[in-house]
Amino acid sequence: MSCYAKHAVQLNKFDYRLANKLDTDLQKLRCRVNYHALKFADPILEMGKTLVHRMRMRSKRYIALHLRHVSLYLYKIIDAAKCFCYRFEPDMLAFSGCDYGGGEKERNELGAIRRRWKTLHKNNPDKQRRQGKCPLTPEEVGLMLRALGYGSDVHIYVASGEVYGGEETLRPLKSLFPNFYSKDTIATKEELAPFSSFSSRMAALDFIVCDESDVFVTNN
Repeated sequence: MSCYAKHAVQLNKFDYRLANKLDTDLQKLRCRVNYHALKFADPILEMGKTLVHRMRMRSKRYIALHLRHVSLYLYKIIDAAKCFCYRFEPDMLAFSGCDYGGGEKERNELGAIRRRWKTLHKNNPDKQRRQGKCPLTPEEVGLMLRALGYGSDVHIYVASGEVYGGEETLRPLKSLFPNFYSKDTIATKEELAPFSSFSSRMAALDFIVCDESDVFVTNN
C-alpha cells in the first residue's frame, strides 16, 4: 500500500528551517508539520520510553542537560530533580574555538577538526570564555549544579556521543555525582543494536529521554 493511500508522507531528507519569503499561512503549516505531525518511528519511541522508564525506576524526577557551543540557558521546572543529560563532543568544542586547558595536544586536535570548516574564523579563546561563549566542561557543569543546590544523590543521564577527553574528562563530574548513567549503562548491547549503527537514531533516543525530563539544561 502506498504512503498516499495511508494518508502519510515519508521524507528521507527534510530541511526544517522556516523560509523567510513564505506567506504567513504556509509558515504556520510548516510549523504544525514540524512540531505536531512528524514523530519518531515506533521502534525508536518504544526504546526511548524504555530508557525513560529505567531512569524513573532509579529516581522519580530527573534533570536533562544538553551542552552545545553557544550561551547557557537553564530551565528549572521543579526543585527535587534527580538526573540530567549531557553532551561534550570534539566537533562542538572545535567549532566553539575555545581553550579547555588541555595544552598543545588539545589545540592541535581541535585545530585539526576546525580546519574542516573553511568558513570558520579564528577566534580568541580567552575573549570567547570571558564573554561566556564557551561550552561548560563536565567539571564546570558539576560545580554549577552543586551551586544551584543539587546534592550528590542527583542521577545523571549523559546524552552524548564521544566525550572529548574520555574518562579523564568525566572523572570530576562523576566524583560530584556518582549516580551516572547513559544509554549504554541502562540498556544492553542487544537492545541498542538496531540503533547503534545510526548516529541519528541514537541521538533520537537521547532526545526522548531529555524531552521527558523534569528539568532541562542546555547551553545552545
